[in-house]
Amino acid sequence: MIFLRTRAGDGNHVDVEGVSVRARWVSHGHWQALTIEKKTGGTVQSGDVVYLRSHTGANLDVVDGVVQSRWQDRGDWQAMTIEKRIGSGAISPEDVVCFRAHGGKHLDVEDDVVRARFDDCGNWQAMKIEVEAVGAVFSGDSIHLLAHTGNRIEVEGTSVRARWSEAGLWQTFTIESFGGRAIFSGDTIFLKAHTGNLLHVQDSAVRAEWDDYGIWQAFVIQKVNGGGPVIPGNNILLRAHTGSFIDVEGHAVQARWQDEGLWQTLVIEKTAHRQLIEVPQTSMSQTVLI
Repeated sequence: MIFLRTRAGDGNHVDVEGVSVRARWVSHGHWQALTIEKKTGGTVQSGDVVYLRSHTGANLDVVDGVVQSRWQDRGDWQAMTIEKRIGSGAISPEDVVCFRAHGGKHLDVEDDVVRARFDDCGNWQAMKIEVEAVGAVFSGDSIHLLAHTGNRIEVEGTSVRARWSEAGLWQTFTIESFGGRAIFSGDTIFLKAHTGNLLHVQDSAVRAEWDDYGIWQAFVIQKVNGGGPVIPGNNILLRAHTGSFIDVEGHAVQARWQDEGLWQTLVIEKTAHRQLIEVPQTSMSQTVLI
């Protein structure tokens, strides 16, 4: 399962709606999730012929420069050669690649339209491969937000503060994204409190008064160090629609400045669930796409 971020990692992600292939949002949802499959199986290397299967079950195809996702066939129209922009060898997560269609043209993105028009492997054609981590925080997970003070952000009524270190119901939030699936740094997310209301920012005040999913409730989640999927224990920042980050001073939770400092840094934690049996942990180490 991969996501393709256009403009060499600075643009939107390729998405599939119906049969249309576009690049409209920075999101890691179901519409953006693609399965990369090598024609002969095994590790994907630069220069291999691959197929890109969308969430609909259809593979991306190219006809006369038009890119769509219509059929489950693995024919010439669906076959693409994956090429590293720099270097050769196995394709790894975070690599920047181009996809050459059967006609010799590379997939490119202009505005939000995905086509195959040019021989170049330039910025319009370059796409960064992002891989969903099994141990990431997923949309729908219950989380806590630990501030630099040692206290966790909580909601009592409509008030949002950080008074205690307890990880109880008042401190529990459901993290959600538009597209579902794993949460990545740079994604727009929402935080639903135990009351059913979502955190929102008005001016510099952080409250939880309504169950709307609007602009006031939207936050961009950023990892403090690096990008990629958000993993429990990561240091994160939450940027409100105002451009300011949530900060904690004493017990007060506000969104006052665009600084990315200690007061704005939060540790994201998944809620602990008691289990009757011990479940062995699976290694998440991955160096190449297989």
